[in-house]
Amino acid sequence: MRVIFSTSEPLSPPNYPRWREIAEGARSYLSSREAQTLLDTWLAAGSGGCPPARGDILPESMARILSDIWLMNYEPQGARLRYRLVGENIRARYDFPLVGKCIDEILAPEARDRVLGYFRACVEQPAVSIVAGRLYHEWERPGYGERLLLPLIARDGTPEGLVGITICRQTFPSRPVAEIRAKRVTSILPLDGSPASEDAS
Repeated sequence: MRVIFSTSEPLSPPNYPRWREIAEGARSYLSSREAQTLLDTWLAAGSGGCPPARGDILPESMARILSDIWLMNYEPQGARLRYRLVGENIRARYDFPLVGKCIDEILAPEARDRVLGYFRACVEQPAVSIVAGRLYHEWERPGYGERLLLPLIARDGTPEGLVGITICRQTFPSRPVAEIRAKRVTSILPLDGSPASEDAS
């Protein structure tokens, strides 16, 4: 379910009493040191009953993994996510600049609903979103690894965006080979304690 936040009324400060426990549970889904480092950085930046805000995430705190990181702003009126910062390893996969573009502008039609589903869930529920296994499936040469998305929430409860990391350990020669050798598992862990969901393909 997609939730669009109205800016006409002040929002109550968010309170997710189990957010840290739930996010710590995401650790068992991760295999890369880099994704674990981002999770640790994000957890350390949060406080009390709320995950970190955009201003709490400082690039210098992620210097060792910055090349694999991206940062997105959330635009609630259109429920759009716009790239604000993109690491060099992410940028190298595209033949056009990502900064300033919305993710819905660059997705292949067959990937649109699936990818927007877990990106928006991260911000709008909010939730920790994880993709493990096959990555960039719609590309000519898909990859294998993991992707972690973490929400950024202002102190008044406004969803501000997300910070994410993609670690690609292997590249397959073609889509058919990738489909045979690797599955893709998408997991969404809502921070309000609602049941986690998982989709394998």
